[in-house]
Parts: sequence; structure tokens; C-alpha cells
Amino acid sequence: MKLLISDTADVIVKRKSDGHLFMSGETQLASISQSLGINEKIYGGIGNKPLAIMRGQKEVTSTLRNAFYDMEILSMTQGIAIDEDGAASVYKDEKGLKVTENNSNLEVTITGTPVGSTVYVRNAAGEAVSAAVATKKVTIPTGHAVAGELVTVAYQEAVTGRVLTLDAEKFAEAYEIHYHTIGYNPDTNQVVKDIYIQLDHATPSSDFEMSFENGSAIAPEITFDALTPANSTEIGRIVEIDRA
Repeated sequence: MKLLISDTADVIVKRKSDGHLFMSGETQLASISQSLGINEKIYGGIGNKPLAIMRGQKEVTSTLRNAFYDMEILSMTQGIAIDEDGAASVYKDEKGLKVTENNSNLEVTITGTPVGSTVYVRNAAGEAVSAAVATKKVTIPTGHAVAGELVTVAYQEAVTGRVLTLDAEKFAEAYEIHYHTIGYNPDTNQVVKDIYIQLDHATPSSDFEMSFENGSAIAPEITFDALTPANSTEIGRIVEIDRA
């Protein structure tokens, strides 16, 4: 049956080591492609006639691009699970803090809890210097700012959150990939088929790129190389089911 397919595919990616699932219904691209590493004509006889075609090294790759940033996609490239309650130290900057006078000293008050007793103050001229902090009170160094001036204070703060470690000695693990899309009857425009693409043993590329640019949404993209599982010649399959 002829089908019209005009949608992307929903995706489920299952990590084979522990069964962890990544599911997305916001994909922009879910593709599969095949190439042959060996596709060579064999010639012989008088006139060097083409006698046969030698074929082999079938390679199947798949590319997934998501509409939204999702750390799970980056985790696939790293071979490291996300630590849901990880600890880290990050730089926090508080902007628009008004300098006030307190017993002939100039100071500002921050809301966070710095690591250590040193912070960095940037004045209206863009100059940044280190300053002492105690109980959230930052003492402005002499001559760096005046009372009433708005400054920015940057400091390290201990936080807890989802942490993905980038480890030079770890690489992407193996996954199962399941894509699902729908097929339309081109005459009636009704959905008549559910189409599934399955890859049984796929390894993500460890390459990734994120560019933070004004007005451009980050759409993470990852490419998988499909391999044959042990004791099998099947790379995967395409399944077409009548829509009930």
C-alpha cells in the first residue's frame, strides 16, 4: 500500500546496561540511513566484462535531533549516567546591588552563601576587584564604588542538582532504538498505518556540540552507529501495522 509519511518519529532509546529509558515526543529529526563499504564490480574475460558485484560491510546509522535541550541526550554521548542529586560549585553573580554606607564603610548585601570569604565586585565602569564577605555583607574596597552606585557581585556557591560529568576515560554505551511514526492514506488523508523502526544494538557517537546564541534554540543532535548483536545477523527491522 502506498503511504504518505510527513511526520517525524517519536523515540524511545533504551540503555542496554541497566534498562534506563529516554523517551521523546518532541523530535525534529529521526533518520536512518544505510551504506555499503564494499560495492565493487568484478570484471574478467575478453573485453574485461562485468561478471559480478562484490558487496559487504553494510553500515546502518541513525540520527536523532530533539527540539528541546535535554541532558539525557548529552548523557548518551558520555557513557555516564546523570547524577540526579549531584554536588557542584558554581559561580553566581548578583546584579544591581546598591552600595550603602555603614559606619563609614561601603557595603552591599548578597543573598547567597559564598564558598570561602572572598567575592568579586564589578563597578559601573566594568572594573572587577576582589572583596571580603562575612555573613552576606560584602565590604566594597576603597575607591572602587560610591554610595548609591549599582554593582555586580560574583562568587562561588555550593549547589545540588542534576550533574553530568565529562570524563576523558569514558565513552558512549550501547542502546536499543525504537522509532514510531504514522502513515496516511494519500487519497483520504486518514492515518492507516503505524510504522516502527527498531535498531537492536546501536552506539552513539561521542561527538556533540552546543552553541549558545541569541535567538537560536538549542536542538541537540546525536548520531548512532548500528551494530549486529552477538550471535545474530539482524541489525534491526521496520514494522508496519494497520491502524485500528
